[in-house]
Amino acid sequence: MAGSRMPGPLGMSGDAEESQGLESGVLGASAQPGPIGNEGIPLDAPAPAAPKAADTGVELNLVANYPKPASWTLAKEKELIGANTWFPHSLDFQAVAGKGSQVISSPEDFLLKIIQTKGSINRLNFFSHGVTGKIAMSGTMDPNGQFVTLDTGWTGVIGAKRIADPYAKTWGDSGEDSGSVKIQVGGTSFSLDDVRAKFTSTAEIWLYICHGGTDPMLLQNISNTFQATVKGFTKIIVYCAPQNFPTSRNHKVATKTTEKASDSCPSAVSDFHQLTVNVTAASPKKP
Repeated sequence: MAGSRMPGPLGMSGDAEESQGLESGVLGASAQPGPIGNEGIPLDAPAPAAPKAADTGVELNLVANYPKPASWTLAKEKELIGANTWFPHSLDFQAVAGKGSQVISSPEDFLLKIIQTKGSINRLNFFSHGVTGKIAMSGTMDPNGQFVTLDTGWTGVIGAKRIADPYAKTWGDSGEDSGSVKIQVGGTSFSLDDVRAKFTSTAEIWLYICHGGTDPMLLQNISNTFQATVKGFTKIIVYCAPQNFPTSRNHKVATKTTEKASDSCPSAVSDFHQLTVNVTAASPKKP
């Protein structure tokens, strides 16, 4: 069964918004809606520079598969974002993640992208939707901008092929800590040991998810599974649209520390690496 967010406008305030785990997509307090522009959205902006790594390795940016609804013309998106009934989709995630970011389609595809990366990974950034207890890999957007579904992903409840029980002995329904047991994805065969071996000894997995950091057990399970430090955010992530949205999708991002989401935009950063407030972390425990 697909998980879904409860309907509700992005501009909600107070406990209702916190409990639903909604990301906010708003125009910043000083931003002005820009021209509609052309349908094509350039995604070739240079990737933000990552902080100097403590260990040699590459940075991998992955984003969830959230296609833009067919009815979302640029004019429609501009209208929705102005009404605070809009959620970021894959094009927005990619624009924030930068050049070279890749869209994944499932938990298995997430693992495959890790295996296919050239060199060792010192930092993995993942951009998606989520609620407390679940991080989505794919889903759909409500055409009216009221909610998104969380169709595939990681959950704190044991489920097929999901990171659930870091101490289980087999892949699948009982968890994904199988060690040397092989699975095949897209014609490539690999084990969890192979996935772990792709990370450096100081690797970090950053989850740019709405409430990706509010479930300590889920963060710990992910950390244990990959044997890497996992970091998330305890506050809602706000996407502050650029002045010429939707011609540009290079949103600034902030954590929601004010009652009204747009009031958090003055503290938004243009480089997601600089979002370092309200961070929570889990360090791996050995199986």
